[in-house]
Amino acid sequence: MCASVKEVTPDSKIFLGMLGTKASMWSNIAGYLRENYDHAPVIAQEGKDKSWVIRYRKSGKTLVTLYPRKGELVVLIVLGKDEVAKAKEATLGKGVKETFEGAKQYHDGRWLWLRPEGKADLESIYALLAIKRKPGKKG
Repeated sequence: MCASVKEVTPDSKIFLGMLGTKASMWSNIAGYLRENYDHAPVIAQEGKDKSWVIRYRKSGKTLVTLYPRKGELVVLIVLGKDEVAKAKEATLGKGVKETFEGAKQYHDGRWLWLRPEGKADLESIYALLAIKRKPGKKG
């Protein structure tokens, strides 16, 4: 009997194949995280449909969560209240800025569900990550 995809933890080849034209976005973000942060990626399933997510966590705190989907990549960055204030001053690309401004302001911050489309979005994501935690080389 063959194991279903849901029973086997996918590797990067499976994610890249699933992402299709968005694979380069995922590769760029994953590479940036690998080079600049020592947060280990944790692959898990969540939601009713048990979709795969990749969380970059350290000491119980999540820096970013990636949601690879068929032909789509969603990046979740949760900003705390103080981080929201810093993000308001940051230079963000048009799409990310619109998402930021449209995100609901909760008492403790904002959840930004981003769908990167190009280099400006990647740079904006990196700027938001730097607000959450200053990037630095491992070691």
